[in-house]
Amino acid sequence: MYSVPFAFYMTPAWEDTFDEAQKKTEDTRRKMFMDSVREKIPALDPDLAFLMPGEILEAMESHPVILEYLKRLSTYKTPEKEIGLLYPDTDRKPWTKGKTDALIYRNLHTSMKNLKMEDRVGVFTISPILGVVPMEWYDDMPMYDASGSQSFMVRRRGFTWDQEAFRKIIGKTGEILNDFLSRNHERIGTWHVIFRSPSVHKRIFETAMDIQPRPIWPHPTKKSLADSYLAIRSIMKEISDGK
Repeated sequence: MYSVPFAFYMTPAWEDTFDEAQKKTEDTRRKMFMDSVREKIPALDPDLAFLMPGEILEAMESHPVILEYLKRLSTYKTPEKEIGLLYPDTDRKPWTKGKTDALIYRNLHTSMKNLKMEDRVGVFTISPILGVVPMEWYDDMPMYDASGSQSFMVRRRGFTWDQEAFRKIIGKTGEILNDFLSRNHERIGTWHVIFRSPSVHKRIFETAMDIQPRPIWPHPTKKSLADSYLAIRSIMKEISDGK
């Protein structure tokens, strides 16, 4: 006997009730995790916390603060430096020397100081929502949370992972990075990029290189950049020595 799936008998009212319950659950989870994120990152703008890929994508397309930043970035020219460094973003902000609690930035700043590289290097952060953040903008950049670009974080929080939205985010940020490099690559002597492999930052960088290949020296690492000052110092020493 042919059996019709149960969903066939589900009434629209039931469907609405299920959708409403699911949305209420997500809203409750979102509030809980928002409170946690704000406690962890006091500098965070609560209007710029994006916990799922769809939220990041929507912000890149329509949020006035993000659109204003991207407009400002589109005309930015880097200071002329000997070395340009593309470096990953991180949740804890700000990233400014002497103000940051983010270990990957404390390690970077300390490495450059100890190696006497501070005047030689321009640091440009790869961001999955802003594209690129120059070091001199760290204090007045939009203080966002884009943990919605990390699949493990989204799933751990019990939200739905949208792979298609994530793919579009990578495409958009790759285009922003490519545009940034098209205007600034020749203003700096040599370019380097540090990223964890695999990572969102690696995918953004590779997308930009697929659009327009350029000489940029990659320094991938499988270890967390927050775990070891010596690891970052070793990479920066190689960069300083031209290796």
